[in-house]
Amino acid sequence: LLPWLVGAWAAGVLVLSLRLLGGWVCIQWLARHETRPVAESWAEPLARLKKRLNLARAVRLLESARVQVPLAIGWIRPVILLPITALTGLPADQLEAILAHELAHVRRYDYLVNLAQSVIETLLFYHPAAWWISGRIRAEREHCCDDWAVELCGDRLIYTRALASLEEQRSS
Repeated sequence: LLPWLVGAWAAGVLVLSLRLLGGWVCIQWLARHETRPVAESWAEPLARLKKRLNLARAVRLLESARVQVPLAIGWIRPVILLPITALTGLPADQLEAILAHELAHVRRYDYLVNLAQSVIETLLFYHPAAWWISGRIRAEREHCCDDWAVELCGDRLIYTRALASLEEQRSS
């Protein structure tokens, strides 16, 4: 029975590895196609937020027609992708709160942590506890970045309204 179990495990790892590779290819494609730098007026708020987070690395800020929610991607050369609707439909203070959240992901190296977590999920795909723990870790990462965003923007209500506005834009 052991050869069959090992074969099934290897097949599962292969399928999930291909899924992981496909996700990486999609993310790279998103960062390179139908994107453009945001208006120069956002350079100063971005620099101010980076300074408050003690983030010395360069972070590119791009607007994308393909994403529906803001994304922080990359570890070596991080990029924040903003939906075009966020740039046109959110007040400046709300957009700044969203940027603070995404910069918190960059500051915490969440892209690298997510990669390691995905590799562990791939190897332990057969165990429900691995998936449950992984889901909890993802949720806690988001909560930590939410906390940083609220601390940086100074008003919980601004951040809450920004999230609600993004969801309204996304669903419409």
